[in-house]
Amino acid sequence: MESDIETLCRDKERELLDRYFGNLTKEAAVERPETIDPYTKDLPLKIEAEFREYLVGLWKEYSDSPLELEEQKLRWLMTEDDREAIDGAYRDAKRITLWERITRSNHKDVTFYKGLMREYTEDLLTVMPVSYTHLRAHET
Repeated sequence: MESDIETLCRDKERELLDRYFGNLTKEAAVERPETIDPYTKDLPLKIEAEFREYLVGLWKEYSDSPLELEEQKLRWLMTEDDREAIDGAYRDAKRITLWERITRSNHKDVTFYKGLMREYTEDLLTVMPVSYTHLRAHET
């Protein structure tokens, strides 16, 4: 049963990452976006909230007790370096220099930022079901 739960969680993670981030490689090579819209810095928190709702629903299928996930603690498990790197990449992607306007080369900063955001979100989502599975094991 736990492997089924893990499979469901992994499938939902992939679905969320694909829906929100799409194919960044193709986007970088073909579309070459010059702005970060709609990749705001709070996007991982929005995705996290949606994934949490999914986990709560999944939990209800197996248990009558409420699921307790502390996203704030999970978020801080991520290293401060990751958050600092995202902040720096965000500033670079948001700021379009004159040279980048002329050469239309800000897409490199945008792609780097989006890649960091995807990695951070993926790490965050990966931690959440581990806690879920851990809690599920204590319930049975």
